Amino acid sequence: MNANQRPVKYPRRVLVRKGMTTLGKGLLALLANVEIQGKERLPKHGPMILAGNHAAVLEAVMMAAYSPGMVEFIGNGDIPFDPNYAFIVKAYDLIPVNRGNLDRQSLKTALSILEQGGILGIFPEGGIWDAGQMGAQIGAAWLSYRAQVSVIPIGFGGIQDGLGQAFKFRRPKLVMNVGEVIPPVTLGEDDISMKASLEKSANLILEKIKDLVPKEDLQSSRKKADESYRLKVSVFANVLDPPLSLPEHLRVKHGAAYARFLYNSTMLDVLVRNLHLPLHPLALVEHQSDLGPVIAAWDAILGYLKINPGFFTYRFGMEEGLAAQEAIKELRQLAVWVQENGYALTLKPLHSYRNLNTGAEVIERGGSFPRSMRTLMRKFPG
Repeated sequence: MNANQRPVKYPRRVLVRKGMTTLGKGLLALLANVEIQGKERLPKHGPMILAGNHAAVLEAVMMAAYSPGMVEFIGNGDIPFDPNYAFIVKAYDLIPVNRGNLDRQSLKTALSILEQGGILGIFPEGGIWDAGQMGAQIGAAWLSYRAQVSVIPIGFGGIQDGLGQAFKFRRPKLVMNVGEVIPPVTLGEDDISMKASLEKSANLILEKIKDLVPKEDLQSSRKKADESYRLKVSVFANVLDPPLSLPEHLRVKHGAAYARFLYNSTMLDVLVRNLHLPLHPLALVEHQSDLGPVIAAWDAILGYLKINPGFFTYRFGMEEGLAAQEAIKELRQLAVWVQENGYALTLKPLHSYRNLNTGAEVIERGGSFPRSMRTLMRKFPG
């Protein structure tokens, strides 16, 4: 590619980034106990891909601060960043990728960085909405294959509440384990498709990363097994009467996917804090006859999905993501009918799982809502 045709010149924002990484390293030394293994494997020059696990913003800070070369990150471009650190991301800048949707421009930019001998930082899990439990996205494997560039796996530990502990001057232990270089991805010689081959390589990269994550961090993220979700939907004509039997066309057939959504506090927090959607009415639908605020909340989600159709499917998978969207449409239709007839609606999400630490069977009721929604609930109790 001609130098004038490159979407991004590497390196860029050199003075700003060097200043930020120097400051970051100083703050980490002051506020945390940082332990780095294999630091000598971090490259001064590329082309190279650095791939790590992801639970919070701290991994990117550590990757940038302790790498001797300048790291160009590829990351979230489909939603606004957390307001608490959006200014930091804006100052450093990254290659935005519209996750869950085909984004050729971001892939072209990332390849250009590698062609220029750059160091690319990427987190193959693709987000933090279910840290430690998500499968690998194929981005890192695809870039390694197309550019024929090696990958260095990095396992981070102590990240989950590390930033909060650091700002309370409790000096948390933060771990950064740098692994052996993984050769450039190649396609297998068997008859599997290119996509299947890349998925296999992506899973291998993620396995190498998880091998470097401290055991205590892996155990803390693997607390649940045999998870299932259910949504109990009840419509009442009168307070003391039993629930009505709903006609077939008004029954909610995809309620389990909606219940799963109500138990994902990270996704809800993104929609409320980052995108400012009015979702607080979703937190409690108990014998409600005035369903206008709830319908408005569902409309806000459906409206956003028109702009970013991959929001659910990227995080839940295609089938489950489409089911969650369909559930919202079904619930909206039911709520309109309930309100028109003067009835009342109750929605009870249920989450069942086996606790891996105790072996106990657990049933949770009511959803799991972020602090941002609970704050809004106090401000707008109706």
